[in-house]
Amino acid sequence: MMRSTFAAALCASTILATLLLAVPSRATPLVAPRAASTMAAPTPDLPAQPATPPTAPKPDTVDLAALYYYARSGESARVEAETRRLELKFPGFTIPTDLYAPENGDQVDETTLWQLYERDDYAGIDQEISRIAAANPGWEPSADFRAKLERRKMRLAMTTAHTARDFATVIREGANLDATQEAEIDLLWMLIDAYRANGMHEPLTMLYRGILFRPPEKTLSDDLILTTLRKAMQDVPAAQLREAIQILSSKPDLALAMTALRLDLMRREIGDYVADASGMSIPTAETISAIRQVAEMERNPKDLGLMGWYALKSDKPEEAARWFEQMMQHGANAEAVRGLAVSLGHRGKEDQAFTFVSSHLELLQDDDAFLLDQLSYPFRSEVRTDLEDRVVTRYSEAIQKTESADHARLLGWYAYNSRQFEPARAWFTRAFEWKPEADSLKGLVLSATRLGQKAEVSDLREKHAGAYAAVFDEIRSALEPKGKGGKPVSAPTGVQPRYASSLQKKDYGACISELRTLEAKAALRPDAVVIKGWCLLGLNHLAEARQAFMQGLADGGGKSDDAAYGLGLTLLRSNLTDDAEALLMRQNLTPLRERELRAEMLWQKARAAFDRKQYRQTLDALNARLQIMPEPVGISQMRAWSHYHLGNLAQSRAIFAQLNQVVADPANSRGIAAINERMGITR
Repeated sequence: MMRSTFAAALCASTILATLLLAVPSRATPLVAPRAASTMAAPTPDLPAQPATPPTAPKPDTVDLAALYYYARSGESARVEAETRRLELKFPGFTIPTDLYAPENGDQVDETTLWQLYERDDYAGIDQEISRIAAANPGWEPSADFRAKLERRKMRLAMTTAHTARDFATVIREGANLDATQEAEIDLLWMLIDAYRANGMHEPLTMLYRGILFRPPEKTLSDDLILTTLRKAMQDVPAAQLREAIQILSSKPDLALAMTALRLDLMRREIGDYVADASGMSIPTAETISAIRQVAEMERNPKDLGLMGWYALKSDKPEEAARWFEQMMQHGANAEAVRGLAVSLGHRGKEDQAFTFVSSHLELLQDDDAFLLDQLSYPFRSEVRTDLEDRVVTRYSEAIQKTESADHARLLGWYAYNSRQFEPARAWFTRAFEWKPEADSLKGLVLSATRLGQKAEVSDLREKHAGAYAAVFDEIRSALEPKGKGGKPVSAPTGVQPRYASSLQKKDYGACISELRTLEAKAALRPDAVVIKGWCLLGLNHLAEARQAFMQGLADGGGKSDDAAYGLGLTLLRSNLTDDAEALLMRQNLTPLRERELRAEMLWQKARAAFDRKQYRQTLDALNARLQIMPEPVGISQMRAWSHYHLGNLAQSRAIFAQLNQVVADPANSRGIAAINERMGITR
């Protein structure tokens, strides 16, 4: 039991759950062979090979913008200064032949587009482009504007998706970023988070390699390299990180700045070893000595805890207890309580561990799995221990939050042997629901028998005598409990399992983690499968969410409506409108949910048609949607622009004018202005 407590405590440990994550082995090394070769021994001289001269970099539109501006403003001194700057930056640079060419008098003014660009008003940009194009046949936005607009859209999409933890979108939007060239490093860091969240180890390693080992002219600042290496602590095997740090240490300033990073790497190696990370060997004596020295000198709680877990891993519980006691002296926290309790358990002092944990319940609010083992001691021990009511209550809450059939059965027997038959029956019932086992059924039948519930006993016999014949044979000779003292036990109170409360809090990652822990022990119930689908949908893991909802739909269990609704939303978010429509045809949903799904499906069809410039189909879809759901302003604006493109100018103008009375939106005013210009209305 104490070994399982040690494992639970390790899993819950803050150090091992965040900074010191276990990293699986990968096929792609962080350091490419050519980078590693800079540290290889000298090789014999070889005949010189003719080198291919590198292609000289050339200035782009942005680099030349100032030069053109000064030339057209007649500022010759600044033209000369800018030319010298460009010659230094781009060897071989020559002045463009059209530098002093007169500007095209017919050039369309893009000022309004740039103003909308600065406000990130992309819908407004699309509408303004339509307006300008209508007034200037054959015109298209300049290449400079298009390039900058696409870049800005990409940044906004990545930032928004990253904030929402929509990592699939982050990966899609950042697919064309070049890690060896990209100057906006925060975009690459977002991509790192997205690859990590999706377990995409090979592209993640290649991304780190591109950032850290760039061509000399694209090398990042020391601060950015250090930040990237700190992020890599979570993702890259320690041996590869050590090799990368050694190569990057060729720069003296960077080598000095990486002193703290080397200590973090040592912490990582110890943490990986303690957590049984794949392929991790025992840390060297030098590594242990360095971190022990830092822990003794600085008394940092994280280092004290790390040394405590290492001592436990090394079967030195007394030494571990000393480290955790020092943690407690710096302020009691959950990790210190867990570590000290496990240290006591390893020394055979389970009663002391129970008493210690019971006195620090307020620090262990989220550690239900750990509490189950610790608080179960008096319920599984022959030695009667004085119990506080709050301990019994907290133990029962932890059982319900984790849906632990084993502990529910243990509490059921405690209540039964204390002659508390009603709560005993409730706990045995819950245990059998979570995990059908003979001992839980036996406790349920005995509790119902003591309560005189003959009809219930008969029903249980009819349902389960075939599979559990031995249970019904054993109860014939079962003695009635003597009812030696026991604390009052309440029946299950309806406390939500932790995964359900995590869903309500929108902590989708915790929800999935808890469900996968349960799934490793037994198949999930239909309601839990549907909750898994909602949590996966919240993480935007659409393929997995679709599979979970389909399984929930097949299993039934009173959750078919929830499963169908979730499946419909997942299909629509995946742009699978045909599949969503087929689902609605074969599946009955509540009227409200069916309307919501149909409205979203029709909106997607309208958007797709609008993007294809099929404005008649757009209106057909919007009209169908309007029959089942009110139309928000944004959709009405699409309706107005569709009429505009079809030449129904009066109708388009009427819609914009009506919207303008409802909400003051510049987009409505721009629409009216475009229509007036096309109709020749000057006032």
